[in-house]
Amino acid sequence: ANVFDYKAAAEKITFKDFKHATTGALLSKIQHPETETFWGSAHERNNVECNSCHMPKIKQDGKTFTSHFQRSPRYNVKDTCLKCHSDMSEQQAVYTIDSVQNYTRGKLAKAEYWLAQLIDTFPKARAAGVPEEAIKKAQAHHDQAHIYWEWWTAENSDGFHNPGAARESLTRSIDESQ
Repeated sequence: ANVFDYKAAAEKITFKDFKHATTGALLSKIQHPETETFWGSAHERNNVECNSCHMPKIKQDGKTFTSHFQRSPRYNVKDTCLKCHSDMSEQQAVYTIDSVQNYTRGKLAKAEYWLAQLIDTFPKARAAGVPEEAIKKAQAHHDQAHIYWEWWTAENSDGFHNPGAARESLTRSIDESQ
């Protein structure tokens, strides 16, 4: 499932990983959704495969071979990004990567702030005698906000694999928390 369909997929098989100690919401622990994040991305739509960016063809001693140092293309943009994006300089490619990742990190921090605000309301609501039905509705919002946020904490590209999905998901997390 992708980030937007994950909750429904987990509910379909009635599976949640843990119960949140403060809110009581049943939550999922997202684990390394790199492939799912890549689906629908600009790179996937252009038939770029993982190894194109993370295991590029490199030349050494007159021979061409596939690198097995699986790491960020940011550290080898000449043999990764610039193979397709020939209109960019190395500096522009690094700037593009950093821009996407820094934007995502900022949205992630904002989503975390609002998620913490939501979590902090539960003890106050219970102390004020808010009915359990309302608490259950708030737990459902917590579950969804958590999925939309945690997806990007578990995914290793800081949003670069699919910037549009990261932006939309983190915006939805904020909305759910609020």
